[in-house]
Amino acid sequence: MKYPVLAALAVAVASLHAADEAKPAAAAAVPTPPPAKIVKPLTPEQVKQAWTMLGFSIASQSPMPQVNSQLELTDEEIELFLVGVRQALRGDKPKFDPAELGEGADAMFQERVNAKAGKWGKQNEEFLAKIDADKSVTKTASGLRYKILAPGSAVKPTKESTVKCRYEGKLVDGKVFDSTKTRNNEPTEFPLSGVIPAWTEGVQLIGVGGKIVLYCPAAIAYGEQGQGPIPGKSVLEFEVELVEISKAK
Repeated sequence: MKYPVLAALAVAVASLHAADEAKPAAAAAVPTPPPAKIVKPLTPEQVKQAWTMLGFSIASQSPMPQVNSQLELTDEEIELFLVGVRQALRGDKPKFDPAELGEGADAMFQERVNAKAGKWGKQNEEFLAKIDADKSVTKTASGLRYKILAPGSAVKPTKESTVKCRYEGKLVDGKVFDSTKTRNNEPTEFPLSGVIPAWTEGVQLIGVGGKIVLYCPAAIAYGEQGQGPIPGKSVLEFEVELVEISKAK
């Protein structure tokens, strides 16, 4: 996101530097400046949308989504949470003594986290048990489960390869947490040595044009802690298409 005030400041600084530079002895032809870009003013509704977009951008890059994921806040709890956010934005202080909540609040939050973790762990175990009962799924020594949908070319990548893939990643409840479909289905490029172990192992099983479904236990994915929208101890399901094998970078 570009911030107009910062952009204007950058232009002003650049102009000052240009003015300090030595002038050439002979007059040079002054190039015709490009026409100024005309920016269409926002409508009143778009102004509201711009403020919403700013809030969304900041909140989505903060720990807030993880807080909601761990605590599973109700609509009422979200509204109470936002009261605190508004107070912080305005520089106000709560109208109560936070010290009086202390250990009681910590215990309540921890109890909620533990309950969610227990329920989530059971859900992941049941998912793996269902996968293991599927005779079309192969299990490797690492614990990776996979099913090849299309083998692709005879040439396969190695762990030193850089590859381009289209993919979709889901949690065991079916929630999609990442997908190239949301990015115009453009393949993502990455070194196989720089991804989760389940991917490093699994993508080597297919060639260019191949497709594979990977069922990744937490131990070879994001572990006990999780990452971003992925809770700790999560079993992940990926459908991966290998688009290209590049040389190691």
